[in-house]
Amino acid sequence: MPLVLEKFHCARPGEFADPLRREIAERVREQMTFDVYVPTGLNRYLVTDPGHITEVSREADGGNVTVVSEIDTPKGTLTAVVVENSATDTPWTVKYPVESLADIEAIRSCSWEVAADTAQPNAADRPVGFAERGISRLVVASPMVCVAAMMPREMFLELCITDLPLLTELTEMCMQRTLATMDVVLAGGNVDYVWMGGCEWLTPPMASPHVYEALVQPFEEPIIARIHEAGAVAHVHCHGNIRATLELVIARGADMFEPCEPPPDGDITFAEAKALAAGRITLGGNIEARVLECQDGTAVEQACRAAFEGGKRRMVLQTTAGPYCRMTPQMASNYHRMIDVWEQLSSIPQSSAAG
Repeated sequence: MPLVLEKFHCARPGEFADPLRREIAERVREQMTFDVYVPTGLNRYLVTDPGHITEVSREADGGNVTVVSEIDTPKGTLTAVVVENSATDTPWTVKYPVESLADIEAIRSCSWEVAADTAQPNAADRPVGFAERGISRLVVASPMVCVAAMMPREMFLELCITDLPLLTELTEMCMQRTLATMDVVLAGGNVDYVWMGGCEWLTPPMASPHVYEALVQPFEEPIIARIHEAGAVAHVHCHGNIRATLELVIARGADMFEPCEPPPDGDITFAEAKALAAGRITLGGNIEARVLECQDGTAVEQACRAAFEGGKRRMVLQTTAGPYCRMTPQMASNYHRMIDVWEQLSSIPQSSAAG
């Protein structure tokens, strides 16, 4: 059975400076894939042409880096402020570029074309070992996220109630821009895997089922179809409550869905998700990062064994996120415990192997 430990993938030995992280990575390096990411120029500001976006300052302070960017539009300049933290590998927005309906009209007035440096990946540039374990991976956002992420959350949710047609129109724009970019990147058939994240922004109770079906379903489905036309795997990533939406993910054609988080983080056990999926999609899950970082080995083993309940068909055992801090000895011990259980429960019985 496949194993995925987020943020431990590596192409060669010695890639991680943290010795404990390196220890875990080395143990499973030959059992896990590694990614070669394909650049696209896509962003979550209405997929605005990068030529309109300029970074005007970058200031480091106490482990955080504050980045100020300006978006030059025909109707004025919009400003975005994002803080990045390398220790947690997490950015958060301090100021959104869109804060009014006038700002929406400004950002949508920008001319657009596929970024000039967008290209299909060159197979000749792949690192040593790619043929055995490498995956050429393209990352895209659900088109709805490229609308929602350019404005404050409360503004987006208010517009879901007061002007859903506007959000639908903008989401259509983001889908078309994403598809146009994908047409270039996927043209050579050198992309193996496309990871799409963001539908978690609207899974109930983040928004109503009606809003999810209006802004997610019709716009992710064409992207998944385009992925399949290129012979690649379509992966949908979604945290939180998925019980009400897993069937919709299957309906729009995804090949892989994760992380299928158990309560209290989500609303469905892995066994229940497997039963609902009935083999129609591969499911990834569902060892929570908080369990690995904050609890003991017994809790980790219980979570791992629970993940195997309901069978091993079309299942990937994986963590819901990578480490959010420098590895501690307890964290390293927990990761080893998880790998121990994976090795034990994912192995093929000798009688089955012989048959």
